Amino acid sequence: MSLNNLISPIKDSINCKATLQDILDAMIENHTKHFVLIENKKPVGIITERDILLLYTNHVNLNLKAINYAKKNLISAKSNRKTNYILGLMLNHKIRRIIVTDNENNYIGSILQEKIIYEFEQDIFKTNIKAIDLVKNKQKAIFVNKDSSIQDALNIMNKHNIGSILVFDDLIPIGILTESDIINLAQKHIDTSLKIDEYSHKNLIVFDSKKPLFEIVKILKEKDIRRAVIFDDEKKEYFIITSKDILNNIKGNYNLFLESKLKDVKNTFNSLNEAVIELFDNEEEQIIYWFNDKAKKLFDIRIDQNIDSIIPFQKWDYIYKKIKNNNFNENEIIEIGDNIFQLTVIVTKILDNSIIKLLFTNISEIANTNIQIENSFKLLYEQMPYPYQSLNHLGQITNVNNKWLELTGYSKDEVINQKFSKFTDETHETLKGLFSIFLKNKTIKDERIKIKKKNGETLIASFTGNISSVNGNIKTHCVFKDITLEEKIQKKLKLSDIVFENTTEGIIITNEKGEIISVNNAFTKITGYEFEEVKNKNPKILKSGKHSKDFYKNLWENLLKNDSYKCEIWNRKKNGEIYPEWLNLSIVKDTNGNILNYVALFSDISKIKNSSAKIEFLAHHDPLTNLPNRLLLKARLNKSIEKANELQQRLAVFFIDIDNFKIINDTYGHSIGDNIINLVATRLSKNIRKNDTISRIGGDEFIIVIEDILEISDIESIAKKILFDFKEPIKMEEYLFDVTISIGISIFPNNGFDVEDLIKHADTAMYSAKNAGKNQFHFYKNEMTSEIYEKVIMKQELNDAIQNNEFEVYYQPQIDLKTNKIIGAEALVRWNHKSLGVVYPSDFISHAEETKQIIPIGEFVLKEACAFMKKLNESKILEKGIISVNISSIQIKHGNLLNKVTEELKVSKLNPANLDIELTETYIMENIQESILILNELKNLGVKLSIDDFGTGYSSLSYLKLFPIDKLKIDKSFSSSLPNDKKDVAITRSIIALGKGLEVKVIAEGVETLEQKEFLEKENCDEIQGWFYSKALKEEDFIKLVKEFN
Repeated sequence: MSLNNLISPIKDSINCKATLQDILDAMIENHTKHFVLIENKKPVGIITERDILLLYTNHVNLNLKAINYAKKNLISAKSNRKTNYILGLMLNHKIRRIIVTDNENNYIGSILQEKIIYEFEQDIFKTNIKAIDLVKNKQKAIFVNKDSSIQDALNIMNKHNIGSILVFDDLIPIGILTESDIINLAQKHIDTSLKIDEYSHKNLIVFDSKKPLFEIVKILKEKDIRRAVIFDDEKKEYFIITSKDILNNIKGNYNLFLESKLKDVKNTFNSLNEAVIELFDNEEEQIIYWFNDKAKKLFDIRIDQNIDSIIPFQKWDYIYKKIKNNNFNENEIIEIGDNIFQLTVIVTKILDNSIIKLLFTNISEIANTNIQIENSFKLLYEQMPYPYQSLNHLGQITNVNNKWLELTGYSKDEVINQKFSKFTDETHETLKGLFSIFLKNKTIKDERIKIKKKNGETLIASFTGNISSVNGNIKTHCVFKDITLEEKIQKKLKLSDIVFENTTEGIIITNEKGEIISVNNAFTKITGYEFEEVKNKNPKILKSGKHSKDFYKNLWENLLKNDSYKCEIWNRKKNGEIYPEWLNLSIVKDTNGNILNYVALFSDISKIKNSSAKIEFLAHHDPLTNLPNRLLLKARLNKSIEKANELQQRLAVFFIDIDNFKIINDTYGHSIGDNIINLVATRLSKNIRKNDTISRIGGDEFIIVIEDILEISDIESIAKKILFDFKEPIKMEEYLFDVTISIGISIFPNNGFDVEDLIKHADTAMYSAKNAGKNQFHFYKNEMTSEIYEKVIMKQELNDAIQNNEFEVYYQPQIDLKTNKIIGAEALVRWNHKSLGVVYPSDFISHAEETKQIIPIGEFVLKEACAFMKKLNESKILEKGIISVNISSIQIKHGNLLNKVTEELKVSKLNPANLDIELTETYIMENIQESILILNELKNLGVKLSIDDFGTGYSSLSYLKLFPIDKLKIDKSFSSSLPNDKKDVAITRSIIALGKGLEVKVIAEGVETLEQKEFLEKENCDEIQGWFYSKALKEEDFIKLVKEFN
């Protein structure tokens, strides 16, 4: 709580011209025990009851001016101070009242001890102090007999400097006379020779010494009295306690501190030559609390000033932060005015607040001497031929010389007061560690530090220096030498040594005469010779005898002409083995061009020679089958074309692909797949001649080049023979595989004149064979190119259709055979072609799949279908209706299907259970593992899953049970012949039975007649769709149908 809330409301100030009588009258009138004398709104003195008592006792004329008798050394505090601070001031200076002023030192009011006591009432309560604790070390009460005169009492009170005296009758207290009573007597001019018994207070309150202090305080507060009489039953003695006694015992250890510190330490401080100031720290500001005589004289200060009125704010802020962080330097040096002080700090805790003691030792004379020495050093360093710098304890640059600036490129303004770390590439940890060593040893020598120059370059400097301490301010003084070039040379030499000894190349160095003077470890490892065995000998000892004189003559001519020469050479090892090496010779000359040394670098290339054939083979052959790869095939085919063209002959290119290989590979694994590719390669190789070429160009694709063709029939015979060889199954482990191949054939010169055209046309013919049913061969025809052209045109038109929104979704109803009601629909796309009108899926879907344009088309259908069914669900036209959307295998492989379905369900807000995703049986069975993963991911979204065109593909019932499907769809190729075709009837019945067994729904599509509908109904098929009920309809027509039908 601040003082504003505790200031007494009673008028207690008066003009400084008032007389003693004026003050006496005002005390009586306003019931106050003091008056503050005011001049120009500022307090200049105080008169208390005690003062009046003394003057009255000495019969001083009360008409004299009060200012002459007032106490002038007032203790004041600002109105925003805290009660803890005020309590300390009262105890510190042994006063009963504090003068309160505003920020301009104008008088506001006063605060008495009683107010502070009541403010700390809870603290008193917590202490459990009893009355006996307050009187243990206190003098017993002084008393007079009831028959004594008032003057007798006044004399005793003045003699003992007490503010009250007990009146006894036969050793029993019957009354008390206080300063306030005497004020009243003086105002009434009562004769002091009268008996005291008539004028003392009779209603005396006496407390037992065992009574708790807080109870006594409570009664004093209620009765508005400031003295209590305590009776010690054991000693049979009486004591008088006042608010001051109570105050001294608030917070148990404060009185001990007061007695031991204020009495002894402050007397010591006063006797010292140093200035001492005590501060009260309330975190926000540090207020002057007490000071000794030396401090008052030196700094001209007063109580309640802020410390920054003496120590400059920035300096004090720096010191205070160090105090709070417990890292204050005991020898901190500060300048105040013309003086330099060494500052010592002591911090103690009182009443939960910090008291900071500042001890100022004047060291101005010593400091001035040190500054002169420092300036001499600066002058010396400035004139040094080496770069010089000085740093303070914060790592800031305080001085550099011109050499430093010349070398780094900075101006003095750019570096002074900047952190040295700004001008170096060293880490903070490195600099911190270096500075710690510096402080410990007081010196450094040849320490390497990287300096950043202004132009961005980095130089390496070798630092040498020492530390000085002037007035407690630590500074480093260093000179450095630029050793950047030396470091680079040393690094190169070290690197050269490392390379020389660790390189895998052998090195020989000879003198100008060709005598060996040095070899490295690799030389010994390669040749088998130790250095001592070849020292001073000519490298001719390594000659293999494999080269002619002309070889060596050519070598020396080139070396002497160009100062270097490279070649492949055969040399002999110590053990006699001849080996090939790659030799790099060079000449070292002096500045005048004279030869100093010959240097030979060589490496043993035996392994390279041996492996070159392998590398050559691997570069041109397939690693799995060892057949020529695409690169070698093209080279050979190119030569074959040149030969055929020259001899006017034909040649044929067979493009071969294994049928259904992906199913085998995915089902049985890559190991089985690789073995089958090898066996296929073996069978193909049996049917070609030595001058023909067979190549594996990747995956399950092979190319055979047949040369020397006279008749087309010869080509046909070879193709038939190859196909015949694959009639026999391939046995692999415990499996038998019916492997077939499709062959496309192009002929030179009929179908092309170069490598690319012949391969491309053979590839086209192979796809024609695949589309015709596989396990056959097709010759390339020009019509196939026309088909390709048509596909290009179709691709462009489909692209335009996507861009121009020419696609529209139609809906064919699906009927529950038990209820004969529409329960959903299949979404079918139509192309509103700008010139052809409505184009059906059968005319463009296969093209769209080839070009992957099916992906945006499929996404469009999914989006429209979800939105439409959500509309039907919400409008309750088809409240629980399900929309079926067919998904292409291309969408699954390349279209990020899972994310797209998730996105459309979120956007349309369609219940996932009302979306049925249809995947074709062919895709599922060709991609079993992938299908299981995708179907489970879709199922986790909550959608329904159907297998479309069931029964038309390569089904494996063992895998079917692994798929989380909800529905099987009977293909229209079976439905259309019902009930007349026995085979279709059998297949349809099997599918329905399989659905029942797997507990999934079965729907038949393509139902067009009543007979078909009745047959399916009889066989317990769940659902049907087809023209018997309705063709695929636009949205509005579909809605109309549902309303009529249901």
